[in-house]
Amino acid sequence: MGALIERLREIGLGDYEARLYVALVRRHPATGYELAQTSGVPSSKVYEVLRRLQDKDLVFVTEGGRTRGYIPVDPEEFVEQYSSRMTRTLEGLRDELGALGGDEQVGYVWNISGRDALLERAGRAIERAEATIILSAWDDELAELTDALTAARARKVRTAVIVYGALEPTASAVYRHPIRDTIYDEKGGRGLSLCTDSRAALVGLVAKNGSASGAWSRNHGFVTALEDYLKHDIYVQKIVGRFHDQLVATYGRNFSRWRDVFSDRTLPPKARTARAPSQRRSR
Repeated sequence: MGALIERLREIGLGDYEARLYVALVRRHPATGYELAQTSGVPSSKVYEVLRRLQDKDLVFVTEGGRTRGYIPVDPEEFVEQYSSRMTRTLEGLRDELGALGGDEQVGYVWNISGRDALLERAGRAIERAEATIILSAWDDELAELTDALTAARARKVRTAVIVYGALEPTASAVYRHPIRDTIYDEKGGRGLSLCTDSRAALVGLVAKNGSASGAWSRNHGFVTALEDYLKHDIYVQKIVGRFHDQLVATYGRNFSRWRDVFSDRTLPPKARTARAPSQRRSR
């Protein structure tokens, strides 16, 4: 019951209004006296709250002799009524608030705390994408974004996904990262990076201990930097996919010398010869 009352409060009903409406849905018609006994609303407040619900077209009066009873609007009609009303209100707010801004868009970077918050923000961004999505994620997080990605592809959104794991998301192109264990140890957890429509970007890390943090922004510099990072990671996956053995022979297992950005060393020629038949990555 508490969760239901809280949901009604979230859409704008007061605590007493929510309690009376729920009491009426459970049993109607009901008198003010009966509602005071079953709803938890003080008898001194019942009629005042009922009038507010009548003004909102959520409660109607039915006359029965000298007894005045109350009935609720049908729950399905109630939900549809509020859904259409909130949609109109939010669309109006978006247009009117957008019109208040200046010509220069200021892009703030917002901190995100917690894995659920990261996934919620990523899911909303994917749902709003209109043209392109570039995503890098581990199976653990990718599994919770799969439905949103599938819906995006159905909208003809071009989608590229770098997968750290074995999942096969619905996408225009899927690139499987070849050294996820090495990356996991280096970063101390599972990364999540997302860029949509070259206009919004999210980056985060789910640490080994389960904590998670990240950032989201529409800041042009932030978005461009992350989008370039994701694109270059894909460029690398294409190279690795076609020249894996040669890279291992030249730079060592897990391409360790290639990934050392502070030097440009390769394996000695003798070591390359010995490593020539190196293992090809599994898929």
